Amino acid sequence: MAGKRTEKSNSTTSTVYFTTDTDRWRSRRHLVVEGCMLVQCTEGEAELSINSHSHLLRKGMFAVLIFDMVTVVNRKSDDFAMRAVIAGFDLSQDVFFTSTSAGMWDTLYAQPVFEAVPELAELYDRWFEYVEQIQQSAPNPMRNTLLRKEMESFFAFTSLLCQKIAKSTEEDSENNRAWSLAIDFVGLLNRHYTHHHDVAFYANRLGITPNYLNIISRRYAGLSAKEQINLLITLAVKSLLETTDMSVKGISERLNFDDSSYLCRIFRKRTGMSPTEYRKQLKLSLRKEGASVF
Repeated sequence: MAGKRTEKSNSTTSTVYFTTDTDRWRSRRHLVVEGCMLVQCTEGEAELSINSHSHLLRKGMFAVLIFDMVTVVNRKSDDFAMRAVIAGFDLSQDVFFTSTSAGMWDTLYAQPVFEAVPELAELYDRWFEYVEQIQQSAPNPMRNTLLRKEMESFFAFTSLLCQKIAKSTEEDSENNRAWSLAIDFVGLLNRHYTHHHDVAFYANRLGITPNYLNIISRRYAGLSAKEQINLLITLAVKSLLETTDMSVKGISERLNFDDSSYLCRIFRKRTGMSPTEYRKQLKLSLRKEGASVF
């Protein structure tokens, strides 16, 4: 999760670059994020599923997408266009530790797609224009250094925005404890689902009983807390099956399951097939479409 140093095998990703290329934004496919992607939608719209929650990215809106968020492009309009700064895993981790706070991540994991408040909207626009100029005119390795500095600036003023969002949320929900707990659960789940798979962990962090957590989860999400956990795990498994050649055992280890058969049972219950069957079906589908298979 962001904000906590994580080891990632075979990672040499210490670069950062600006792009307007939407090739990786394929409908009904996982959006691969190696480290961090800072996005501004410039035309049209895209509907994203991020950690099982739907978000609409419209013109003028922003998204902060992190490697441990399971992001799927549900659909995008024909005129969808965006500009983004994409950083590799290693560089992202360094920036997270030097330029961000836990409070900011609590807000971003709960609300990764957002609109800038009026006083910051122009600042975001100018920022994207400036990093595009750096991409076009600065030579390497100076370009990488400058873009890294700009990422730090981005998170500095995004932290201010998150403080405003958090304050607004607190004011709107001060008389609704259950709603506040439901939002806090989503934030905790998005940050800890790869390491903690039991409802009791989240209930303890929220200071409530597992039964009460299930009640408010069903009320606001339509799923029990355990179902939300398993849904997120299933999406993570799908993403790894689609974007890597990791074995089922390797995926189990990545998601901190001691018993891969237990992970397979969770996956089968939600998809109707085993992870191996899902990967075979995916490869057949990609061959029919003429797409590359890893």
